[in-house]
Formats: sequence, structure tokens, C-alpha cells
Amino acid sequence: MHDCKLLTHALDSLWEKYQKRLADCQHAAGEEAVHKLRIGTRRLLSLIELLQALTPQPALRKLRKALKAQLDGFDQLRDTQVMLLEISGALDALPELAPFQRHLRLTEQRLVAQTPLIIETIRSKTLHRLLEKTRKHLLAEFGKSELKQRVMSVIDNTYQTALERYQAIDSSQPATIHRLRIAVKKLRYMLASAQMLLPALPENHPRQLQDYLTLMGEIQNSRVFLSSLTSFFADQPPASVQTHYQQRHRALLDVYMNRRAELLRFWRSEPNQAFPWEF
Repeated sequence: MHDCKLLTHALDSLWEKYQKRLADCQHAAGEEAVHKLRIGTRRLLSLIELLQALTPQPALRKLRKALKAQLDGFDQLRDTQVMLLEISGALDALPELAPFQRHLRLTEQRLVAQTPLIIETIRSKTLHRLLEKTRKHLLAEFGKSELKQRVMSVIDNTYQTALERYQAIDSSQPATIHRLRIAVKKLRYMLASAQMLLPALPENHPRQLQDYLTLMGEIQNSRVFLSSLTSFFADQPPASVQTHYQQRHRALLDVYMNRRAELLRFWRSEPNQAFPWEF
């Protein structure tokens, strides 16, 4: 199968998975269903962004805009569900969290009720037509052309963005870590969607990349939790709660800062350099 066919096959596969997860979320927007839909959407978005870098076209731009809007629409629900999971494991030790838990449950109910409206804004038939336009354009543009080097160049650029954000990390500004996390997520999903056109990665590469993302994700979740606590308790959370979560947040930051250089193992620093696992 030539390179373009491999990419269109990957696009079709990710689209099918996205459609299934969208249907699951329509049926019941529980924590797992929302999480899987967001993952499926991000994977599809990453391949769309890779294709857009290879050959910009209106259909891809419209696809990206629609999927990004849907992803953003689930942000608050996902944050609420993550916080509820955290509280369920901490309530025995911190009973002061009970009012906050009730508040989050009501928020979750309201947001779940809005889920059909979010999904309704994404017309599957419209997106499917855009997908078909994209497939035809790719086949007409590339035919049986060799695309491996062009795909590698896109991933090089994605990794360079991550390296730039890595250099800007400031542990006193957790938002800088979140910006890096977004870039690393894009790298991870691009590597997964274009793996058939890339050199073989070490067997443990996907797991190590995911572990690195998890470290940053826990910091972001902690940051959102602390902000929500402060807002709910009108700037004065119970002292025991505030102390516990501030210490936890600091510990998460310390763990990540001690391991932050792991990013340098995930791809080559320059297009003409060897991969770090080749040394």
C-alpha cells in the first residue's frame, strides 16, 4: 500500500473510532465515555493537523474547527468528573469536602444534560462530506508519491514546538507546564497515527510518552481543583483541605521537575541528528 493510501486508511480508522465513541457518549455521558470521546477526538485532530501541514485545504480547516469546538465543549464536564473522582477517595479523611462534592454533582448533572446539545452542533453528515473531500484531495495531490520524509518533517516541527515550550517551563507558573503538555499530546497522537510511515520506535516509547503526559496531567488536574476550591469556598477553603491540596500540588510539581528532561528522549533534536535511542 502506498503512503497516501496508508494515511487515508489511518484517517478512516480514526474516524470510525471517533463515531463509535460519539455514539457511546450520546447514550450515556459518564466519566469513561467522555474521556474516551476526548481521546478519540484528539487523535483524529492530530492526524488532521498533520495532513493540513502536508497539504493545506479548506475541508481540513473546517474539520479541525468543528472537532476543536466539540472538544472544548466537554472541558468543564471532564474537569468536574475528574474532581468528583478525587473527592470520592478523599472524603473520609477530609469530610469538609462534602459541600463541594454536592456542588460538583449538581454541576455534573447540568453539564450532562447539555451533552446532547454539544453533540448536536457537530453534524456527522457534514463532517463525513468534509472527510470525503479530504480523501479525494489527498489521493489527487499525492497519488503514489513518497511521503515519509514530509511526514517526518511535520513531526520534527511539532517536537521543536514542544522543545521551545520546555525551555519556557517555570514551576511557579504551572500554566507553562500545561502549554508543554498540549504540544506533547499532539506529538504523541501524531506518532501513533503516522507510525506506518515512521522509523520503528523503541517498544517502550509509547508507554514512556504516556507516563510523561500523565505527570503533567496530574498537575493540571490539581491546578483546576485548587482554583475550583477557592472559588467555591469564597477564597477561604477549610484550612485542612487547603493545606492538603497545596502540599499535594507542590509534590506533583517536584516530581515532574525532577523528571522533566525525559522529554529529550522522545524524538530527535534536529532533522539531521540521530534519534536519542540510537546512541
